[in-house]
Amino acid sequence: MAMREKKRPKKGKVVELEAELYGTIATLDSISEKFDEGDLQPALYKRQFKSLVSDTIKTRQLLEAEGETWDEFIEEEKITERFPTAVEKLRIGERAPEGEETVQLAPQTSARMAAKTADIVSDLITLIDIAKLGDVAKMSLIVPLLDDAIILLTKYPNFPPDYWILVALKDWRNQLQGRDPHHTLIPEEAKQLEFQAVRWLNDFKRRLREMAADE
Repeated sequence: MAMREKKRPKKGKVVELEAELYGTIATLDSISEKFDEGDLQPALYKRQFKSLVSDTIKTRQLLEAEGETWDEFIEEEKITERFPTAVEKLRIGERAPEGEETVQLAPQTSARMAAKTADIVSDLITLIDIAKLGDVAKMSLIVPLLDDAIILLTKYPNFPPDYWILVALKDWRNQLQGRDPHHTLIPEEAKQLEFQAVRWLNDFKRRLREMAADE
């Protein structure tokens, strides 16, 4: 009978980081469910979501610096089964738009870059979430998110000013900027924005992985 390979004991620092990451994802799952059910205001959701995504990325970075992997953590702690809403929000294993490959987020080499990345990722995911719930997709929420993403991408290292996502974000911003802040997207626009934001997120992650591979 083959002997089952013994798992090596984890260092105290790893256990601490995994516990922190678990708690962050659990909280992310909770607020995401509340938002999807209409029990959390979009502005509050946006603030909390951005903070939690930032914490997730930074803690993941610290965990991987200790020699652990994100995939092992997800599998060992059954994160996909326990926190499906958070997993969907973070796009872990989600299918990309038709004809495109699913891309996971590249590890970050510095805390500063991890924070910049988290801000962009959270803006794009929040855009997707708000577009899905068409009745809350007001100009007062959508336009500031577009503006924020434009500023962040403009300042992000190694992303050219003609980067297609940046151009598309500016097009959407210009299209919506003059509308009444209390008006919502029409259903066709909401579906289009959701689809486009998923593509933007996937391409942004792909570019990060390519940049990481070139280092």
